[in-house]
Amino acid sequence: MAILKEHVSYSEVRQWKECGWRHKLLYIDRLSTFEESPHLHYGTIIHDACEHYLKTKELKIEETKQKIKESWDEHGFDSEDFIQLQSNRAQLQGWKYKHNKLKDWLDWSEASIRSIPDFLDNTFPNWEFVSAEAELYEGIDNIETKFKGFIDCIIKVPQKNGSYKYWIIDWKTSSGRGWSLEKQRDFLVHAQVVLYKHFWGTKNQIEMNKIMCGFILLKKIKTVGKSCQLIKVSSGPKTLDKSQKLVRSMIKTVKKGMYLKNRDSCKFCEFKDTEYCN
Repeated sequence: MAILKEHVSYSEVRQWKECGWRHKLLYIDRLSTFEESPHLHYGTIIHDACEHYLKTKELKIEETKQKIKESWDEHGFDSEDFIQLQSNRAQLQGWKYKHNKLKDWLDWSEASIRSIPDFLDNTFPNWEFVSAEAELYEGIDNIETKFKGFIDCIIKVPQKNGSYKYWIIDWKTSSGRGWSLEKQRDFLVHAQVVLYKHFWGTKNQIEMNKIMCGFILLKKIKTVGKSCQLIKVSSGPKTLDKSQKLVRSMIKTVKKGMYLKNRDSCKFCEFKDTEYCN
């Protein structure tokens, strides 16, 4: 059965690329085995603090820590039941679960937020705020489907010749070790900000060579000044074209009703060993 989607997001495209069958279960059949995660809640709260700083230059540290405490209380992330559930799941998937108590998350959040001002000032001298959570809902060539997304951070940095370089940035919380080299070089990871660059630059009629993009990792480290790391993403013409082809290929394949399983993507899949995929 042919399916024409009204819009797609980067996260949907990535799910499709990793496993067409999982994409079908999530986005066509609308199935989910979603469970609350401390990593998800922590990431959302830290993103909110970053957005607030960009817009106001204020650090809302205590408010952020209070939000984390409330989230932990509401969802029982330090409860014995939650710890046991995570330990059992990890064992089934072949890895060992390590639990971090609330105090760790609070310390990580404070170090990350306090690190942001100096990191931005040193990495992007004299940077100027352009936008936070910039919405995209853009056409894709002659395809009816739109590309939908929200850009975490857009700033501009003055150059010696009087012009500006724009930076498309996505905040990512990570472990204290940061990303592996493999992930730092992964095209499928890069595609997120590359697509944001293409659609935002096209929408605002800005030349692509004036737009840079990357990720800022907010690592779970308790030392102020050590939390932030910039992962630059190469986004020249070939990469821009490759990212757009990825989106078009996904839309074309889904429209044809083709949903191929990728057995190499099973390990952490929420549908592994369920009635939906066995």
